Amino acid sequence: MSERSVPNALAVDHLVPRARAGDGAAVEEVLAAIAPAVYRYGRRMCGSAHEADDVLQDTLLNVALHLDDFEGRAAFSSWVFALCRSACARRRRGLKNRPPLAVDEAPEACDPGPSPEALAAEREVLGAVLAALDRLSPEAREVLLLRDVEGLTAPEAAAALEISIDALKSRLHRARTALRRELEPGEDRPASTPGCPDVMALWSKKLDGDLTPIDCASMEAHLAVCPRCSVACDTLRNALSACQSLSTTRVPAHVQERVKAAARAWVERRSPAR
Repeated sequence: MSERSVPNALAVDHLVPRARAGDGAAVEEVLAAIAPAVYRYGRRMCGSAHEADDVLQDTLLNVALHLDDFEGRAAFSSWVFALCRSACARRRRGLKNRPPLAVDEAPEACDPGPSPEALAAEREVLGAVLAALDRLSPEAREVLLLRDVEGLTAPEAAAALEISIDALKSRLHRARTALRRELEPGEDRPASTPGCPDVMALWSKKLDGDLTPIDCASMEAHLAVCPRCSVACDTLRNALSACQSLSTTRVPAHVQERVKAAARAWVERRSPAR
């Protein structure tokens, strides 16, 4: 059993048959459900709101106009993110030297409950995680976005990335380790303990429910006596918690306008010529 669960905003498979059958309301509901995730992905992978807007528009239009091409051989979420990746890749060419997003561009938390101090602390952590994500390679960043932000399953993410599940898991473990290193400068790490296992790989497997009870118990015993590995796991845990919070943050109001435009384009395409 996985220790954590990230809601998948693209879990709309039950609406797809209705949308393909010509139900305009179902199409709009599908597009509304996927729009925030598509926008978040474009924003983090392309590095600017303008590029994310274009990725969002292209992806929604492609989803709406090509619903008839979706045959259900893979999960709907995999198909959507494959379209999104293609749209984003077209815009990332030539943008390699663009500076990462500033920390003050991090989305604001939408829960009004916490105190101003708590919100400030959350925003600081989130900003640090966003900045760290921007410093990662595109391959590491996208696997974290798909699995730890948007909540795709390993098979869904693997299908979207067009790699095997084993390759997906290996890439995810490396990406989580890289994220933790970006957030924990070497000078701030406690001294290492001789014989430390690859605790980051073990912890990552535990998060995904792939760690046996025996290995889990052995890892927990090691963490109890190794400050360095304990700090590393805490850093990763906090970073992934911040990643999960990204999927619940507000998105720009124009997202809904993009949804309506894509739905209208789909209706126009399906309507018989007059």
